[in-house]
Order: sequence, then structure tokens, then C-alpha cells
Amino acid sequence: MEETPKPAPPVPLSRWIARIMVAVILAEGIWGLLVSLTRDLIVPFLARQMGADPQSALYLGKGDFDFAALFIALLDLCFAGVTALLLYAWSNRQARPARTRTVIVRKTVPAPEKGLSITPSGPATPNQIATARTEPAGSPQAPATAPPMAAPVPPQQPAKAAPVVKASAAKPAKPKEVYYNLVGEPINPTEDE
Repeated sequence: MEETPKPAPPVPLSRWIARIMVAVILAEGIWGLLVSLTRDLIVPFLARQMGADPQSALYLGKGDFDFAALFIALLDLCFAGVTALLLYAWSNRQARPARTRTVIVRKTVPAPEKGLSITPSGPATPNQIATARTEPAGSPQAPATAPPMAAPVPPQQPAKAAPVVKASAAKPAKPKEVYYNLVGEPINPTEDE
């Protein structure tokens, strides 16, 4: 029962290219610093120590140190390091979630049935619908409105069966358009973003 290790997912080509670019940028900065150290610090130091004749083949120069060029090479290395860090972070970033787009969902609202009132507080609750179907519209027991967000209560069965009230097929109601974003939240399309 040995478990075989799962191979790591392959690294995309763009990450390999970014890694190579980071290596080249850092190598260029390090190489520039080494050249500057050699040319502007080590060779003048050796020229002062040797004290050779200017006509000699072993003459290394006057022995003047160039600290400005050394400082510039050090700054170049720092800029190469910052650029390499930014490039590395950019190549390893996670994919951002897609932009939120507006999705249009058309919702149809059925025409209210006879004896069923839709209050300004919201649409009818399941209690109201069940009561309106089992009792006549003029019945004193039928509630006119129910409090919003009321817990559903099983419909009460009347003592005698009443005829079911059917809605007249007059004119179908115009469907109400509701707009949602990708997250599923309703939005108002008339508002400017």
C-alpha cells in the first residue's frame, strides 16, 4: 500500500520566461558591480601598492579611486534587484476574479387572484394564497394582509369545502424586469455607477 507521490503541476511557460528575465537582470547588476569594483577600486589600489614606472608594461595607472562610478554601479544593482522583485511578484500573482458583469433576468409577476391582495409591503405570503383559494373572497375569516416575513403556518381546513376562486383571464400582467449582477444581488439599472 505505498502511495505514489503526485507530480507537481507544470509551471507555465510565462513563469519560466519571467524567471529567466529575473536571472538576467540580477546577473547584469551583479556583473556591473564586479566590473566597477575591479576597475575603480581594486586596480587603483594595486597601482598604488606597486608604484611602477609609467613606461612599464605592468603600469596600472595613476592609482586614483573613482568612488562615484562605484556608487553608480551599486545603485544599478539596487534598481536591478527592485525590478527583479517586481517582475517575480508579477509572474507569480494569482489570477484575479473576473470583473462583475450585469446579468439581466426577467421575472414575471403573476396577476393577483380574485380575493387576494398584494400589499405595498410586499407580495402575498403562502398563507394568504392558501387562504384565498380555500375561502370565498367575502369571508370574514380571510385576512386582508399578513405581516411581512411571517413564518409559514399550515392552512386551516374549513368545516365545509368552499369553491375554488379562479382568476379571470383578462389581460396578462406586464412582466417586471429585475436586473442582477453576477453575485446575484438585485441592482437598479437607472443608477449611474
